[in-house]
Amino acid sequence: MTPLDETSGSTWIAVPTYWTFPSAEPGVESTVFDHPTPLDEEGTLARTLESFGCLSGDFRVIVVAAAAHPDLGRQTHERVLALLKPFASDVALYLVSPANVDSVNAQLPEPILSLDGYGNIRNVQLAVPFAAGAKAVVGIDDDEVIEDPTYLAKVDRFIGRRFKGDTVGGMAGPYFDAAGEYRIAGAEAMADWQNIFLKKNYFMNEALKKVMTTPCPDGLVKSNVAFGGNMVMSRETIARVCHDPYIPRGEDYDYVINAAMACITFYFQPGMRITHLPPDSTGSQAADKLSKLLADISRFIYMREKVLLYQQRFPQAPLDREYLMPYPGVYLDEHVDLKRHGVEALDERYPRFRRERSPEEFVEEAEAAARVKAREYFEYQEMWRRALSEAGMKQHSPEAWRPFLVEA
Repeated sequence: MTPLDETSGSTWIAVPTYWTFPSAEPGVESTVFDHPTPLDEEGTLARTLESFGCLSGDFRVIVVAAAAHPDLGRQTHERVLALLKPFASDVALYLVSPANVDSVNAQLPEPILSLDGYGNIRNVQLAVPFAAGAKAVVGIDDDEVIEDPTYLAKVDRFIGRRFKGDTVGGMAGPYFDAAGEYRIAGAEAMADWQNIFLKKNYFMNEALKKVMTTPCPDGLVKSNVAFGGNMVMSRETIARVCHDPYIPRGEDYDYVINAAMACITFYFQPGMRITHLPPDSTGSQAADKLSKLLADISRFIYMREKVLLYQQRFPQAPLDREYLMPYPGVYLDEHVDLKRHGVEALDERYPRFRRERSPEEFVEEAEAAARVKAREYFEYQEMWRRALSEAGMKQHSPEAWRPFLVEA
């Protein structure tokens, strides 16, 4: 544990947690998360925080609570606060939620933060520790546990340090499930499938196999494989690279692309493992939901548009496409007809969707939105850099962040 008056230079662990209507009083969610916890259930957050007790070294923890509907903001804050209090005497523990995110923005030169969607939530995880002087931020999701006491030592060994002539600006490690498996179950059966969207899990498994089997005697391998729940960013990287607030999902892999566009390299450390224990026991990737497919279609169309815009603006610094292969690089190929693949995926997997809405219209709207949002992303990135630059130059007193500190 790091004393309150010694925030600067600490490693922070950031834990996002997602909450929705009580199971006894269901409502219509305005923001779709993979598996938010109903407010009348215990969830998995306490288990995650309890696992941090095995860690050696000084660290601080920030929990970022998000609600699936604006009306649930205050309830979410109180519910999560109650879960955090038993741990507050063991570690410096901070809470940001819909109830106090405006107060966080008041601490920054510009109000750049919100809790609407995965990208925005991840940005809160980065901005608050950065403004408090963190040297690195580790993302750990609320359905995971750390079982390795040397986990943070493995982080500190590399993050922000020189490695084979490069600086390790970001790093990720693998997820293992309860059975000790890191691959997505059943994805190999998709090898001969033709549709690029329905085949996503196969591409992800191929990327995992590549990074987990590549010899890395020095502990690291250069790779874009990244999971938001086992991902580390150095202070210097955070200052220059934000999560994309417009990406509907997959903000982790997208962040690596954003970093690459800033000439920052990510690495993978196979030994930096965590255990993923989602509520459904199968992992979010196994869920078969129309909302996820729609989000995937939109995000890959958008991701490619953003990369194309970057290449138009900075032709002298092209992205290394091989670095992004096989996932998500296969979706960035300009010669792939993402519109056709999107329509065919919807018709094949969810034919009922056509009875409600034209798939062709959905994809066309996604393309139009991508052209607008890609430009807005680069504008947001500039705001992010200005705000964090100014915040980083200030001598932040620990008292500035005391209102967000959880008292035992």
